[in-house]
Amino acid sequence: MAAPVVSYDTTYRAGAAPFAITVATADIVRNVFIGVDGAVCGAGAAALGVTAEAGAVGSTIQVWTDGFVPVLCGGNVAVGDDIVSDSAGKAVKATAFSATVPGSGTAVTSSSAQPAMTLAGSTLPQKILGRAYSAGSTTAYCLVKLSVAA
Repeated sequence: MAAPVVSYDTTYRAGAAPFAITVATADIVRNVFIGVDGAVCGAGAAALGVTAEAGAVGSTIQVWTDGFVPVLCGGNVAVGDDIVSDSAGKAVKATAFSATVPGSGTAVTSSSAQPAMTLAGSTLPQKILGRAYSAGSTTAYCLVKLSVAA
């Protein structure tokens, strides 16, 4: 069975979802993650929310901070994926957490002899910004339930 076709009205409407107002410190497009600094959210970084409108440097823009919000995708997103921002403020799937402990053939009897452990993914260093409630692909929208609170 084919997936249903979903379309979104990406135009901001007052009262549609809780929102904040911020001053853009860079040119901003609509429906991307915006950082607390007023610029496009960086890859894996915390976000103030999702832009409800576009704005030029110095303009006041409204930002969705909660609820179900359409966000531009920076790659393939599936229903249920944890969402983070890419470097353009677009929604991408969070990477899984992984830990690598180097193995050795000799028993370790000293903590100073243990090789370094490598940790990567999940919230180390990513900030999960929400969960996808619809699928999306590059340049399309997906519906995200925001969880941007620090």
